[in-house]
Amino acid sequence: MVRGFTLYNEGQQKYQLGRLPEAFELYRQAVLQILKNEDVLQKVNVPEQHPQEVLAIVWQNLLACFKSNDGAFTQETHPEAYDLVYSFRPASSAKAHPQFKGPQGRRLLKAMQISAAFALGILAWGKGDRATAAKRYQEALDIAATHPPFNAVTPGLKHLDRTIAHDVQEMRDNLAMLIQNDRVTAGIVGSGQGVLRKEVLDAPLTRVGDNAITQDKTYVVATDACGRVGCSKRGVGFKRCSACKKTAYCSVECQKEDWKKHKLTH
Repeated sequence: MVRGFTLYNEGQQKYQLGRLPEAFELYRQAVLQILKNEDVLQKVNVPEQHPQEVLAIVWQNLLACFKSNDGAFTQETHPEAYDLVYSFRPASSAKAHPQFKGPQGRRLLKAMQISAAFALGILAWGKGDRATAAKRYQEALDIAATHPPFNAVTPGLKHLDRTIAHDVQEMRDNLAMLIQNDRVTAGIVGSGQGVLRKEVLDAPLTRVGDNAITQDKTYVVATDACGRVGCSKRGVGFKRCSACKKTAYCSVECQKEDWKKHKLTH
Protein backbone atom coordinates (compact mmCIF):
# COMPACT_ATOMS: atom_id res chain seq x y z
CA MET A 1 0.00 0.00 0.00
CA VAL A 2 1.37 3.39 -1.02
CA ARG A 3 1.30 5.81 1.89
CA GLY A 4 -0.17 9.26 1.56
CA PHE A 5 3.08 11.04 2.39
CA THR A 6 4.86 9.11 -0.36
CA LEU A 7 2.25 10.21 -2.89
CA TYR A 8 2.62 13.78 -1.65
CA ASN A 9 6.40 13.66 -2.15
CA GLU A 10 5.91 12.31 -5.65
CA GLY A 11 3.56 15.20 -6.28
CA GLN A 12 6.16 17.66 -5.05
CA GLN A 13 8.68 16.20 -7.49
CA LYS A 14 6.23 16.64 -10.38
CA TYR A 15 5.57 20.20 -9.22
CA GLN A 16 9.28 21.02 -9.22
CA LEU A 17 9.46 19.75 -12.81
CA GLY A 18 6.60 22.04 -13.82
CA ARG A 19 4.19 19.14 -14.34
CA LEU A 20 1.41 20.68 -12.30
CA PRO A 21 -1.54 18.55 -13.51
CA GLU A 22 0.32 15.39 -12.50
CA ALA A 23 1.26 16.94 -9.15
CA PHE A 24 -2.37 17.95 -8.57
CA GLU A 25 -3.61 14.40 -9.21
CA LEU A 26 -1.03 12.97 -6.82
CA TYR A 27 -2.14 15.44 -4.13
CA ARG A 28 -5.73 14.29 -4.64
CA GLN A 29 -4.72 10.64 -4.38
CA ALA A 30 -2.69 11.38 -1.26
CA VAL A 31 -5.68 13.03 0.45
CA LEU A 32 -7.90 10.04 -0.38
CA GLN A 33 -5.24 7.58 0.77
CA ILE A 34 -4.91 9.26 4.17
CA LEU A 35 -8.68 9.65 4.63
CA LYS A 36 -9.39 6.01 3.79
CA ASN A 37 -6.41 4.13 5.17
CA GLU A 38 -4.31 6.17 7.55
CA ASP A 39 -4.34 8.18 10.73
CA VAL A 40 -5.55 11.65 9.75
CA LEU A 41 -3.58 13.15 12.65
CA GLN A 42 -0.15 11.77 11.64
CA LYS A 43 2.49 14.51 11.78
CA VAL A 44 5.94 15.35 10.44
CA ASN A 45 8.57 17.81 11.63
CA VAL A 46 8.30 21.01 9.57
CA PRO A 47 9.02 24.73 10.06
CA GLU A 48 6.45 26.54 12.18
CA GLN A 49 4.96 28.37 9.18
CA HIS A 50 3.57 25.06 7.86
CA PRO A 51 1.03 22.61 9.32
CA GLN A 52 2.48 19.53 10.95
CA GLU A 53 -0.37 17.21 10.02
CA VAL A 54 0.44 15.38 6.78
CA LEU A 55 -3.20 15.58 5.69
CA ALA A 56 -3.25 19.36 6.20
CA ILE A 57 -0.02 19.78 4.24
CA VAL A 58 -1.36 17.84 1.26
CA TRP A 59 -4.76 19.54 1.54
CA GLN A 60 -3.22 23.00 1.38
CA ASN A 61 -1.27 22.06 -1.76
CA LEU A 62 -4.38 20.67 -3.44
CA LEU A 63 -6.37 23.79 -2.61
CA ALA A 64 -3.56 26.09 -3.78
CA CYS A 65 -4.12 24.79 -7.32
CA PHE A 66 -7.82 25.66 -7.18
CA LYS A 67 -7.03 29.05 -5.64
CA SER A 68 -4.53 29.97 -8.36
CA ASN A 69 -7.42 31.59 -10.27
CA ASP A 70 -5.76 31.04 -13.67
CA GLY A 71 -8.55 28.82 -14.96
CA ALA A 72 -6.47 25.64 -15.09
CA PHE A 73 -8.15 24.02 -12.08
CA THR A 74 -11.92 24.40 -11.82
CA GLN A 75 -15.03 22.36 -11.13
CA GLU A 76 -15.34 21.73 -14.86
CA THR A 77 -11.74 20.71 -15.51
CA HIS A 78 -11.27 18.58 -12.38
CA PRO A 79 -14.70 17.45 -11.12
CA GLU A 80 -13.44 14.62 -8.90
CA ALA A 81 -11.08 16.88 -6.99
CA TYR A 82 -13.74 19.59 -6.80
CA ASP A 83 -16.25 17.12 -5.35
CA LEU A 84 -13.68 16.11 -2.74
CA VAL A 85 -13.17 19.73 -1.71
CA TYR A 86 -16.92 20.40 -1.79
CA SER A 87 -17.52 17.50 0.59
CA PHE A 88 -15.59 19.53 3.20
CA ARG A 89 -17.59 22.74 2.78
CA PRO A 90 -18.64 24.15 6.18
CA ALA A 91 -22.31 23.27 5.66
CA SER A 92 -21.50 19.57 5.21
CA SER A 93 -22.25 17.20 8.05
CA ALA A 94 -19.39 16.11 10.27
CA LYS A 95 -20.84 12.59 9.96
CA ALA A 96 -19.62 12.58 6.37
CA HIS A 97 -16.06 12.42 7.70
CA PRO A 98 -16.01 10.05 10.69
CA GLN A 99 -12.20 9.79 10.60
CA PHE A 100 -11.85 12.99 12.63
CA LYS A 101 -12.24 11.92 16.27
CA GLY A 102 -11.51 13.64 19.54
CA PRO A 103 -10.60 17.30 20.12
CA GLN A 104 -7.61 17.24 17.77
CA GLY A 105 -9.57 15.48 15.06
CA ARG A 106 -12.38 18.03 15.27
CA ARG A 107 -9.82 20.84 15.17
CA LEU A 108 -8.29 19.43 11.99
CA LEU A 109 -11.72 18.97 10.43
CA LYS A 110 -12.58 22.61 11.15
CA ALA A 111 -9.30 23.67 9.57
CA MET A 112 -10.04 21.69 6.44
CA GLN A 113 -13.58 23.07 6.25
CA ILE A 114 -12.30 26.63 6.57
CA SER A 115 -9.66 26.22 3.88
CA ALA A 116 -12.13 24.37 1.63
CA ALA A 117 -14.56 27.28 1.91
CA PHE A 118 -11.72 29.64 0.99
CA ALA A 119 -10.99 27.73 -2.21
CA LEU A 120 -14.68 27.36 -3.08
CA GLY A 121 -15.19 31.07 -2.53
CA ILE A 122 -12.34 31.97 -4.85
CA LEU A 123 -13.65 29.59 -7.53
CA ALA A 124 -17.11 31.12 -7.25
CA TRP A 125 -15.73 34.66 -7.46
CA GLY A 126 -13.71 33.67 -10.52
CA LYS A 127 -16.94 32.61 -12.23
CA GLY A 128 -18.58 35.91 -11.34
CA ASP A 129 -20.74 34.37 -8.60
CA ARG A 130 -20.10 36.99 -5.95
CA ALA A 131 -23.05 35.91 -3.80
CA THR A 132 -21.77 32.36 -3.38
CA ALA A 133 -18.25 33.64 -2.73
CA ALA A 134 -19.55 35.82 0.09
CA LYS A 135 -21.55 32.91 1.50
CA ARG A 136 -18.52 30.60 1.55
CA TYR A 137 -16.36 33.23 3.24
CA GLN A 138 -18.97 33.86 5.92
CA GLU A 139 -19.40 30.12 6.55
CA ALA A 140 -15.65 29.83 7.07
CA LEU A 141 -15.55 32.84 9.39
CA ASP A 142 -18.37 31.36 11.47
CA ILE A 143 -16.36 28.17 12.00
CA ALA A 144 -13.18 30.11 12.76
CA ALA A 145 -15.03 31.99 15.49
CA THR A 146 -15.52 28.69 17.35
CA HIS A 147 -11.73 28.15 17.63
CA PRO A 148 -9.93 31.35 18.72
CA PRO A 149 -6.47 30.41 17.35
CA PHE A 150 -7.99 30.21 13.88
CA ASN A 151 -9.92 33.45 14.22
CA ALA A 152 -7.12 36.03 14.21
CA VAL A 153 -3.45 36.34 13.34
CA THR A 154 -1.69 36.84 16.66
CA PRO A 155 1.94 36.59 17.80
CA GLY A 156 3.13 33.11 18.61
CA LEU A 157 0.85 31.17 16.29
CA LYS A 158 2.50 28.12 14.78
CA HIS A 159 1.78 25.36 12.30
CA LEU A 160 -1.91 24.69 11.59
CA ASP A 161 -3.18 27.58 13.73
CA ARG A 162 -0.92 30.01 11.89
CA THR A 163 -1.85 28.70 8.43
CA ILE A 164 -5.59 28.86 9.02
CA ALA A 165 -5.46 32.22 10.80
CA HIS A 166 -3.84 33.73 7.71
CA ASP A 167 -6.50 32.12 5.48
CA VAL A 168 -9.20 33.55 7.73
CA GLN A 169 -7.70 37.04 7.58
CA GLU A 170 -7.59 36.93 3.79
CA MET A 171 -11.21 35.76 3.63
CA ARG A 172 -12.23 38.53 6.02
CA ASP A 173 -10.53 41.03 3.72
CA ASN A 174 -12.19 39.52 0.64
CA LEU A 175 -15.63 39.65 2.26
CA ALA A 176 -15.04 43.26 3.29
CA MET A 177 -14.22 44.06 -0.34
CA LEU A 178 -17.45 42.43 -1.54
CA ILE A 179 -19.43 44.37 1.06
CA GLN A 180 -17.78 47.67 0.11
CA ASN A 181 -18.43 47.09 -3.59
CA ASP A 182 -22.09 46.36 -2.82
CA ARG A 183 -22.35 49.48 -0.68
CA VAL A 184 -20.84 51.71 -3.39
CA THR A 185 -22.89 50.19 -6.21
CA ALA A 186 -26.13 50.39 -4.24
CA GLY A 187 -25.38 54.03 -3.55
CA ILE A 188 -24.88 54.70 -7.24
CA VAL A 189 -28.07 53.01 -8.49
CA GLY A 190 -30.11 54.42 -5.58
CA SER A 191 -33.91 54.14 -5.28
CA GLY A 192 -33.75 51.32 -2.73
CA GLN A 193 -31.93 48.98 -5.09
CA GLY A 194 -29.02 46.74 -4.25
CA VAL A 195 -30.22 45.89 -0.76
CA LEU A 196 -30.80 42.15 -1.13
CA ARG A 197 -28.30 39.37 -1.79
CA LYS A 198 -28.51 37.96 -5.34
CA GLU A 199 -30.41 41.03 -6.54
CA VAL A 200 -29.49 41.77 -10.16
CA LEU A 201 -28.74 45.41 -10.94
CA ASP A 202 -28.56 47.06 -14.33
CA ALA A 203 -25.02 48.18 -13.71
CA PRO A 204 -21.82 47.00 -15.38
CA LEU A 205 -19.16 45.15 -13.43
CA THR A 206 -15.51 44.92 -14.40
CA ARG A 207 -13.76 41.80 -13.14
CA VAL A 208 -9.97 41.65 -13.27
CA GLY A 209 -8.49 38.15 -13.41
CA ASP A 210 -4.94 36.88 -13.73
CA ASN A 211 -5.13 36.66 -17.50
CA ALA A 212 -8.06 38.82 -18.60
CA ILE A 213 -10.40 41.70 -17.81
CA THR A 214 -14.07 40.75 -18.06
CA GLN A 215 -16.93 43.24 -18.39
CA ASP A 216 -20.24 41.92 -17.05
CA LYS A 217 -23.38 43.71 -18.24
CA THR A 218 -25.12 43.38 -14.88
CA TYR A 219 -24.10 43.46 -11.23
CA VAL A 220 -25.26 40.72 -8.85
CA VAL A 221 -25.35 41.85 -5.23
CA ALA A 222 -23.34 39.60 -2.89
CA THR A 223 -24.69 40.73 0.49
CA ASP A 224 -27.84 41.95 2.23
CA ALA A 225 -28.21 45.46 3.61
CA CYS A 226 -29.99 45.86 6.94
CA GLY A 227 -33.45 47.37 6.34
CA ARG A 228 -33.48 49.55 9.46
CA VAL A 229 -32.91 53.19 8.65
CA GLY A 230 -29.71 54.28 10.33
CA CYS A 231 -28.07 50.84 10.34
CA SER A 232 -25.27 50.62 7.80
CA LYS A 233 -24.47 46.92 8.20
CA ARG A 234 -24.23 44.59 5.22
CA GLY A 235 -23.54 40.88 5.34
CA VAL A 236 -24.51 37.31 4.54
CA GLY A 237 -27.20 35.33 6.31
CA PHE A 238 -29.43 38.23 7.37
CA LYS A 239 -33.00 37.20 8.22
CA ARG A 240 -35.76 38.57 6.01
CA CYS A 241 -39.16 39.82 7.08
CA SER A 242 -41.46 36.78 7.02
CA ALA A 243 -44.34 38.86 5.68
CA CYS A 244 -42.86 40.71 2.71
CA LYS A 245 -39.68 38.66 2.07
CA LYS A 246 -38.17 41.87 0.67
CA THR A 247 -36.49 43.44 3.69
CA ALA A 248 -33.50 41.94 5.50
CA TYR A 249 -32.28 42.69 9.00
CA CYS A 250 -28.89 42.13 10.57
CA SER A 251 -30.42 41.34 13.95
CA VAL A 252 -33.67 40.78 15.80
CA GLU A 253 -33.10 44.10 17.56
CA CYS A 254 -33.00 46.01 14.26
CA GLN A 255 -36.12 44.25 13.03
CA LYS A 256 -38.05 45.06 16.21
CA GLU A 257 -36.94 48.68 16.15
CA ASP A 258 -37.99 49.05 12.51
CA TRP A 259 -41.32 47.24 12.83
CA LYS A 260 -43.54 50.27 13.47
CA LYS A 261 -42.47 51.83 10.19
CA HIS A 262 -42.02 48.63 8.22
CA LYS A 263 -45.46 47.16 8.97
CA LEU A 264 -47.05 50.12 7.13
CA THR A 265 -45.52 48.84 3.89
CA HIS A 266 -47.30 45.47 4.06
